[in-house]
Amino acid sequence: MTMADVLDSTEGSLPVASRIFHIPELLHLMFSFLDKKSNVSNACVCKFWSDIALDAIWREVDDLIQLLSILKPISVSMHGVYQFENMPGVADWTRFRKYARRVRRLRFDFDSAEGGVETALDDVAMTRTSFEILPNLHELVWICSSWRDLQRCLLFLHGRLKHLTLSICPDLEESDPLLTDICARAPNLQSLKLHVQEPDVQMSGHIQVILQNLRYLRKIVLPEFHFTSEVIQQLSRMPNLGVIEFQYDLAMGAGDPRNVERFVPVLAYGAFPALYDLSLTARIDDLERFFQSPFAPTNITTLYVNSYAIHSPAEVRSFLLTLSQECKYLYRLHVILLEKEIRQVTCIEDEQLSFYTLQPLFSIPNLVWFEVIHKYPLRITQDEIEELASRLPSLETLELNPEPLFTRKPALDLEALLPFANHCPKLRCLGLFMHATGSRVPSARSSFKLFRTLQVLNVGTSRIDSPKAVAAFLSLFFPPWCRLQFGITWTHRGTSEHRSLSLYTLVELSQRVDPWAEVSTLLPALIQVRREEWERTRALKEEVEDLRIRTRLVQDTAGRPPRDSCIVS
Repeated sequence: MTMADVLDSTEGSLPVASRIFHIPELLHLMFSFLDKKSNVSNACVCKFWSDIALDAIWREVDDLIQLLSILKPISVSMHGVYQFENMPGVADWTRFRKYARRVRRLRFDFDSAEGGVETALDDVAMTRTSFEILPNLHELVWICSSWRDLQRCLLFLHGRLKHLTLSICPDLEESDPLLTDICARAPNLQSLKLHVQEPDVQMSGHIQVILQNLRYLRKIVLPEFHFTSEVIQQLSRMPNLGVIEFQYDLAMGAGDPRNVERFVPVLAYGAFPALYDLSLTARIDDLERFFQSPFAPTNITTLYVNSYAIHSPAEVRSFLLTLSQECKYLYRLHVILLEKEIRQVTCIEDEQLSFYTLQPLFSIPNLVWFEVIHKYPLRITQDEIEELASRLPSLETLELNPEPLFTRKPALDLEALLPFANHCPKLRCLGLFMHATGSRVPSARSSFKLFRTLQVLNVGTSRIDSPKAVAAFLSLFFPPWCRLQFGITWTHRGTSEHRSLSLYTLVELSQRVDPWAEVSTLLPALIQVRREEWERTRALKEEVEDLRIRTRLVQDTAGRPPRDSCIVS
């Protein structure tokens, strides 16, 4: 039923104000913002609302047992096993279809289940009356730790499934046909995310199965350190693969860092015909040779590079220079250098990245997003910040190493923000490492522009002297929706060993948090006061201008000679 049909059918029988609550599209939108309890109440209002509310209730299912309880009541045995009180029959499956067709996303984690579900799932497999239990399911997340539990996901696979998250269990061998069976039952998958709990699992055999069976796959996500040379070589032959991504989430598992110590894939003609988004953990020098090699994916638009090795500024500059020459369509670039050992008390300039290191960025014509992380502060001056902002006016996100581990030598102060306000009108996210002090506030507001689109200012581990003065300065040109971000992300990347920092470093960095938290608390109120002040000033200016115009008109009228009368006496 279309919106016009609903309005026609309700016209004359309902007040005008009530007709909007019979528009299906509007109700779908409204119910999507409500919690499950509220939508259960909505389902009891009327038959028309019930159908739409049930769609919202069962669209995403995180409790598989609750869904299966619609078939027959489920109880927990004394051994902690979920089982049907009576086996489901044909009539039960007929009733179940009313709810099953609404499910679009199903997530189940065997480790988080309060009891064993194996018996209930086996009963479902034996009694089902159709091959497709959830016929409109688009996304399945199936987290488990054994081959037997992984096999049970076959119950919910079908040709319309588009997104799949699976666990590669330790007992799933490369020669096992189970992964082939999974791919055969869901041949039209567009994205695949694999959890790999054991770091020494060899993925090349599994990737070969994916390559042979999932011809329409557009995105693959693996834990970090699993995109080895061999895996990349195999993925390069997938015709529709557009995104290769790794994630830092330890819940997905983590590979062995030794697997990516050398990154030397050999690509053939026609490699990566559709790739546009690439994330890799490897040495910078290996990646430079990779992009210089024949048939490299130089048409990519997004590149995320992660390295735990020691790299000199010269190596980083050379890598950026290669990207500027080979990857002309690049518009998003992340260079994350997570080698964290600091051996000296003072910062050695030769080990700091500098403005000279980043100059090749100016030759990447479409660059709108750049992020760099390094253990030492960026060596850059205020004049160089001015040049960077003026030469990259299209920037939307810029993270210039806001969270170095060595925090004793900030090269910039709060004035470093002003060039970006003046030259980068599209900037949404800005990250800088600064010595924040309120003592250098510009004397006139006309010396800088306001940030019109800025949503996040990331100050990372920046130093701060006076939180109140800094908040007052930031309120001069920050929009009210801008959020202040501070702290570090080093402890959220890499293996458990990579995420650990020395006690001295953690204590020093933690001392930076409280002052910035105070700024974050003060800033919204100060911004509101500034806006009210500007509104009053603008109103006064308009009133003064109106008085000037009226005065000028009075003066012109008073000085004008009287007109001749047209009345004849």
